[in-house]
Amino acid sequence: LENIPRKGPFLVVSNHNGGPILPDTWRMLTIWWSQFGTSRPGYAAVHDLAFRVPIVKTFLGKVGGVRASSENASKILEMDGPLVVYPGGTEDCFKSFWKRNKICFENRTGFIRLALEKGVPILPVVSTGGHEVYFTLFSSRKLARLTGLTRWARLKSCPVNLGLPWGIWMTGFLPYIPLPAKIKFQVGDLIHLDPPSSRAMNNGYVDACYRRVVDVMQGMLDELALERRWPVLG
Repeated sequence: LENIPRKGPFLVVSNHNGGPILPDTWRMLTIWWSQFGTSRPGYAAVHDLAFRVPIVKTFLGKVGGVRASSENASKILEMDGPLVVYPGGTEDCFKSFWKRNKICFENRTGFIRLALEKGVPILPVVSTGGHEVYFTLFSSRKLARLTGLTRWARLKSCPVNLGLPWGIWMTGFLPYIPLPAKIKFQVGDLIHLDPPSSRAMNNGYVDACYRRVVDVMQGMLDELALERRWPVLG
């Protein structure tokens, strides 16, 4: 926790686990609130789909959730707020159990361009265990298209899961009983990118920064994964 800046804007970049019930995100928010209370609000970029559900939309707004967009992200950082982003989106969130310890950002570089444009550092945060609250047997882009999830929910991947109480089920939207997986986090050192915003338009430089961040985070995740002996039990 000593790596978390006490003032100024920064971008928290994290891997994503466990589907839309977000077992990792709630732990991150709880840790943040326990450290800073209401004196330093934190924000998280959330998929559009969540803001289509009336009660959920209101709740997310009260706890710091904002609709994921470059405009909203810029506003938060300009307000000196810390912002959590999950660049891997649904592909990372719904990846198979066998890929659970891989950083899967799908070459999305928008968070790099944002950090460069706003001149803010990146705080890498990784976690293990979130993908063990149930087991994703496989995840398919084709299945997402066939089921209409790509069209009406803008989800690029559809998982097939094994867990409680349904046994085997498709998509991440059914409420489930999570297995008592131990979730562990690691907060890395701040990554400072070259501040001139003009470099945000340099594709080669952006790709190099992206690779740097992913490599740092994969190394952190590998360390956490080595500490785990068994799924769920930790």
